[in-house]
Amino acid sequence: MKRLFTNKVGQIWVETVIYTLIGITIIGLVLAAIKPKIDEKQDEIAIDQAIQSLNNIDSKIYGVQSATGNKRSIELKVGKGTMTLHLDEDYITWEIESRLEYSEEDIPVRLGRMNVTTTRLGEDLWEVVLYSPYDIDLRFNNLNVGTKEFDAVSVPYQLVVENDGIENGKTVISIREV
Repeated sequence: MKRLFTNKVGQIWVETVIYTLIGITIIGLVLAAIKPKIDEKQDEIAIDQAIQSLNNIDSKIYGVQSATGNKRSIELKVGKGTMTLHLDEDYITWEIESRLEYSEEDIPVRLGRMNVTTTRLGEDLWEVVLYSPYDIDLRFNNLNVGTKEFDAVSVPYQLVVENDGIENGKTVISIREV
């Protein structure tokens, strides 16, 4: 009688382990199928936030153009990618590596004043470049040559945009980090 009872207990444990392994396998397969979509959605959100940030910078730059001495502050959150001020040619780019093909490959798409270009980096990896040109003299800390990069950080950058007047027929807009 004891022997029969021991076999049933052993059988219950074997079945429990087998069912647990089957459940874990199913969960793993579901996650393997869903994770790429989750990653794409996270990248889409990061790109949309970058577009909003560039539009905010754009509005601040055009907001100070009306009079010399005008200032506006910007709280810039770079969650993913790198924002770069190109001071020589007066434009701003934001480059993001993404698992999402945000727009048609290698074709610039216009979003207001901004252009968005998506290029392939690898099999499932894309680079999304947001490009915003200006018809002003863009400066950072009074420098008008070179570049200034803002990398992804957890704490927002505190910037001030100021109209420094007109020089050589162009409005000088300075951006300073506070």
